[in-house]
Amino acid sequence: MIANSSPEPVNVAAILSITGIASPHNKPLIPLIELAVDEINSNGGLLGHPLRLMMLDNKSTPIGSIQAARDAVLGNAVAVIGAHWSSHSLAMAPVLQKAAIPMISLSTNPDITLVGDYIFRINFNDIFQGEMLARFARTTLGAQSAAVLKNLNEAYCLTLAKYFAGHFRELGGKILFESGYKGDAVDFKEIVSGIKVAAPDVVFIPGYSRDSGFLIKQAHMQGIKTVFIGGDAWDDIRVYAGDALDGSFCTSVWHPRMDNPASRHMQAKYHQKYDQGEIESKINFSAVPWYDAFMLLKDAVKRAKSLERADIRDALAATREFQGASGTVNLDLNGDPVGKEMVILKYDSDTPVFFRTLMP
Repeated sequence: MIANSSPEPVNVAAILSITGIASPHNKPLIPLIELAVDEINSNGGLLGHPLRLMMLDNKSTPIGSIQAARDAVLGNAVAVIGAHWSSHSLAMAPVLQKAAIPMISLSTNPDITLVGDYIFRINFNDIFQGEMLARFARTTLGAQSAAVLKNLNEAYCLTLAKYFAGHFRELGGKILFESGYKGDAVDFKEIVSGIKVAAPDVVFIPGYSRDSGFLIKQAHMQGIKTVFIGGDAWDDIRVYAGDALDGSFCTSVWHPRMDNPASRHMQAKYHQKYDQGEIESKINFSAVPWYDAFMLLKDAVKRAKSLERADIRDALAATREFQGASGTVNLDLNGDPVGKEMVILKYDSDTPVFFRTLMP
């Protein structure tokens, strides 16, 4: 008698920062990654093959991201999801393009998808984010002037600062003060002094939670009451800024109030898996596109009817009207989503509250 053999697993890599400076920002993503993988496997896997997750640590550096991408190639991954920070995705993309492995990025730098035809993105990019934030500052907040501060070590921060400042000026606003700082900075005395002298209506800090939070807290301690605005990387900023954050705004890729079937489904599955008794686990907003990326990969494999990388690439490129929890995905010729909505959050309590949605 010949024993029935189980289908061979299919390797899919998730590349993110499990150690290093980005790990506090990246570790909360893992529950949504695991949720997606569990759901895919409980519903037949990829064409009947179980999805085997390769969780690869990029150690919070571009060099580590290159090595993680090489490990994905050596591990025979059919696709790669990641990374989260733009500097990491920019490092990974050439490796995966050369290896002809489809990559779905969660980063916002516009140059990532320009690397090649195997590189895709599931959320909005910084050209869109910068324009929408500048318009929000000018029209909704009525800001006539702004200060722009940027983390010099991160491509995400530099690019988003550039597009915000450019569009703010195009809309008739004035940039009164610009300054840069290193990613590991903790003392922002000189920058705070510059803000105080310039007295702008808003201060734009397209940084990550730690640096942005410390900066806002120190500004607040010096009596600066202006409105602070950030991008989509302020996930745990309250830890660093405390009550000084109240009255600030930032963008987000998702909020529980996004009322679409995929979002409601994802939330139900998440709370079923992670809630313990009367304690409800909170969903990390930035993690939701990771769930969507895995679901988009499954959808592409189903449409391709193949586990060949080239076929998966072609199916991803043809994505139209994919319903994700973070919105509808239609990919353009560069592999970027077209018309993806963006959420504005306001900090008035421990949890940022939904303020409004911005559309292209």
